[in-house]
Amino acid sequence: MRGPSGQVAAARSAGWRISLLSVLLAILLDGAFGVVPAQPVIDQFVAGANATTVGNCSLLRVNFHVRVRYTGHFPLDQGSQLSVSLQLVDRDAIMARRVVRREGVRVDNAQGSGIQDVYLTLDQNRGPILVVQFAGEFTYQIVQSGSFEQVAIVIARKGPVSACKVKALVPSVAAPDAPKPAAVPGAAASVRNDNRTMQQPSAADIRFAEASMDEARASIKKGNFNAAIDLLRKVLKLPENGSSAEAQELLGVARQKAGQTAAAQAEYEDYLRRYPSGEGAERVRQRLAALLTATSSAPARPRDMPSATPDGGDMGAGMPATAAGPNGDTRWSMSGSLSTTFITNDTTSAVKDRAIAPNPNADPDAHRVHQNTLLTNFDYLGTADNDRIRTKFRLAFTHERQFDTGNDKYGVSTAQVDYTLKEADVTLRVGRQSRNTGGVIGRFDGAVLSWQKSPGLRLNVLAGSPNWSRFDAPFKDGKTLYGASIDFGKILGGLETTVYLITQYDRNIIDRQAIGAEFRYFDANKSLLGLIDYDTHFRALNAAVFSGTYTFEDKSVVNASFDYRRVPFLSTWNALQGQPFLTLYDMMKFNTAGEIRQLAIDRTPTFQSAMVSYSRPLNETWQVAADATVTNLTGTLPSGGVDGTPASGLEYYLSAQLTGNGIIKPGDLFMGALRYASLADSKFYVLDLATRYPITPDLAISPRLRAGYRSGTRTDLKEYTILPSLLVSYLWSKEISLETEIGYRFVDSTLANVKTTTKDLFATVTLRRDFNADGVTKCNASIVSCAWARPAALQGGQGVGSGDMPLQSRASIMPSYMLETGVRYWFSSGQNRYRYFADQAATLQVSRLAYGGMTGHSGEMFFRVDALDGPFTNMFLKGYVGAGKISSGTLVDEDFAPFVNPSSKTVSNVGGRLQYANLDVGFNLLETDRFRLGAFVGYQYWTETVDARGCTQVGGNPVICSPALGAGVKVVTEQDRWHSGRAGVSLDTRLSDRLNWQVEAAYVWTSQNAIDTHYFTFGRDPASGQGTGFQAETVLNYQLTDNFRIGIGGRWWHLSTNAVDSFNQVLRYTTERYGVFVQGSYQFSRGR
Repeated sequence: MRGPSGQVAAARSAGWRISLLSVLLAILLDGAFGVVPAQPVIDQFVAGANATTVGNCSLLRVNFHVRVRYTGHFPLDQGSQLSVSLQLVDRDAIMARRVVRREGVRVDNAQGSGIQDVYLTLDQNRGPILVVQFAGEFTYQIVQSGSFEQVAIVIARKGPVSACKVKALVPSVAAPDAPKPAAVPGAAASVRNDNRTMQQPSAADIRFAEASMDEARASIKKGNFNAAIDLLRKVLKLPENGSSAEAQELLGVARQKAGQTAAAQAEYEDYLRRYPSGEGAERVRQRLAALLTATSSAPARPRDMPSATPDGGDMGAGMPATAAGPNGDTRWSMSGSLSTTFITNDTTSAVKDRAIAPNPNADPDAHRVHQNTLLTNFDYLGTADNDRIRTKFRLAFTHERQFDTGNDKYGVSTAQVDYTLKEADVTLRVGRQSRNTGGVIGRFDGAVLSWQKSPGLRLNVLAGSPNWSRFDAPFKDGKTLYGASIDFGKILGGLETTVYLITQYDRNIIDRQAIGAEFRYFDANKSLLGLIDYDTHFRALNAAVFSGTYTFEDKSVVNASFDYRRVPFLSTWNALQGQPFLTLYDMMKFNTAGEIRQLAIDRTPTFQSAMVSYSRPLNETWQVAADATVTNLTGTLPSGGVDGTPASGLEYYLSAQLTGNGIIKPGDLFMGALRYASLADSKFYVLDLATRYPITPDLAISPRLRAGYRSGTRTDLKEYTILPSLLVSYLWSKEISLETEIGYRFVDSTLANVKTTTKDLFATVTLRRDFNADGVTKCNASIVSCAWARPAALQGGQGVGSGDMPLQSRASIMPSYMLETGVRYWFSSGQNRYRYFADQAATLQVSRLAYGGMTGHSGEMFFRVDALDGPFTNMFLKGYVGAGKISSGTLVDEDFAPFVNPSSKTVSNVGGRLQYANLDVGFNLLETDRFRLGAFVGYQYWTETVDARGCTQVGGNPVICSPALGAGVKVVTEQDRWHSGRAGVSLDTRLSDRLNWQVEAAYVWTSQNAIDTHYFTFGRDPASGQGTGFQAETVLNYQLTDNFRIGIGGRWWHLSTNAVDSFNQVLRYTTERYGVFVQGSYQFSRGR
């Protein structure tokens, strides 16, 4: 019988074929259209978005986990809603990542930008559509971002967008009309010429400016200030461009470091005249204030200026203690979203065979609910940035509750920490992350280390484990990968290239080994992408991809792509498809390495496609678009006892679409489309009509009607489909949005004289809440605030606040580490439920055991050490060890027919013991005087042993425990051990001088070893398996003295595991323990 791993592999193989053969077919009728402000943030396609606002202008940048290419936008340059058409570079991402049909996009720093909402629809016929809603009628422009994983949009809230003068992604906007102060005779003057700002830069000017800026940054870092000054002067003599603002700021820095303080002052002052607001203006004001302070206090000794450069580099160290400069300032921000979506789908189906007499007893409408799900998503982004380092933390967590089966699934799609040393230009990214370059195929768990050796050369190395699903535990199936790549900067204008090598293992077996190259080209009106991936282990081409976009002067856009790839990519793991083996090691017991390699090739078809599309705005109101696609999926050979699959042959897809906006009132949108598909076995015709109509600025309705006809080419199939739907969205406030959609799908088909009628009623309701905060905090020694490093005597109770002591005095008494240790009593309740199945197919349930109400009493010791100075600054180590007894509980043991007939249900009393230990290491990502956020990874050991005594039959079986066994008779012993890895976040908040609240949450992946002993039946039955879960803990502490505090809190552990026992049966466990605790702790600290 086929094992579960083989079934999963076979299912994945079928999934790949279905996705590539029918994804274009499915979206003919399953497209979505309309506003969805409340769509859940599930971190699937979209990685994040941020806005930079200066004055009247904003720059919106939307980042993706997958590679996309821009194919057009509508309306042309003005409106209250913008739709940006995209296409996926990697088509397999459609099925690999598609969870819901739309994704909400949270925009960081959206305040003042006029952006009301951003979302992505995933089931449009021509690919994903990025929709941006504005708070009014704005002008905008799509600009080249220089990446296939980003879309950039310039927005002007008043007047033409051309006034923003943004030709590239820049953090600030020129203000050429600002008044210029009169020149002081004999004073230094800026090198800039105002007449040049009125001219438009050419493409050559922009390329020259970008290259010169790279060289200037490198010169400053090497201390060659005169060379940097010459380069920056040349940039500033060009017409106003995307590099002008940064060039003037860097020119001031370079002149100051060269001792030219008067010239530096002139550049800073001229910068503030031209760019009076924005992040750059604040930096320059601080530089100028520090410069004036330094020159007035010590005129004979110019001082270096500390601060981050506009690109994040560190331009020096040390500033006057009296100056209010940026030294020690850490700019921090946090933002996120919490959304919950209820999805339901009811189906009725009636089948009638016209060749037989009707059955009067048949159900005329066979009804079933095949989707009844609550999807909850949490998305969080935290950043901290100072002179030396930049830190970013990202978490995206999903909980899926399936009401029809009672199953709960917990998943993490992103959990990563980025740490950048600015002086060294070194970045380390650790955790669950997505990467679409360097040979990595999507998401993986691991680390990437990158070094920008020079402006034109970047070196990358990575290690980790591929991740198929966000619900999978890290390093599932024992797979690992290692790789290295080199990124070459812009050459021959806008051409960028990458070469890489990558190796993937299943334990010690080579799973994938490839070399490859990528190229990317961008300029003002075109973009190109190419990829070659060759597997050296299988000696076969994995992929050859080319994609290009060209935008004409009339804003029409033409796209073309050619795609040749293996689906999925060649790997030894593919050989498991259809085989009765759990792992490749099991398979190697019966097959040689060469046979397995050939089976992997046999199971991996090749997908080929070519596509061309064209969109053109007819006027400010209407736009037309059309596309054509041809695909071919090769067949697979029969081998190893697995049947082959036939080739699809050439299949064709055509579509034409007309879109209009502002037809009845500003903000409305109308769309009509015709689609046609010619497949191997049928032909499809679809009419799609949709609209969005804003009733108020915050309330909109989006009705839609889709009608389709399908006819068989090899059979007499006739199928008619009609699908009306209505979507209503309401923007409750800037942070809260609500959306609901209801639809009805009617399908009537006839095949071989059998008539089938299917009716689907589907609905979704989504509520989303966004949050954000930011600020600046000070610290003389670390990335984060010194507030948490001060002794308790300075934190409260003695009249000394964070602002009562000068920074230098505080730094002199700041300890190098802080230790807290204490004891805790935990009162808890636990349950351990698991089901036995007859075999690994897990289709026939044998028995079910439910240990519940297991009251626990345990004591534990805990500690936490925070490094506040030295090489481990901001790191922490924490843990606990505990043990106790399980005083009471019950066991309900059920056995089912036909294995036990009649079925049996017995009840016993249980008692036992538990032990556990935990150790975590973490890093404080950001901190203010009253707030501290950290991320950690760790290990936990947890074991419980319970004895069930007595046995009473409460079911219908006349033999088992009939008559009942006495309360002193031991009938069952259950012993479980879990070895778990943890990754999570911790949050400390100081509510007052003496009151502190702590909370932490962790994602858990675990390995379980269980022994179930039934003394009166089969005896000892060991089992082992893996699973995932979560752990959460919170505590409220009160500071009784400067060093001693007490607290009360709660804790919840939850694990779900699948195991296989000695009888080759599958066991599915759900284990929980939760309760409240009280604690007391003492704090120690040690100075430098």
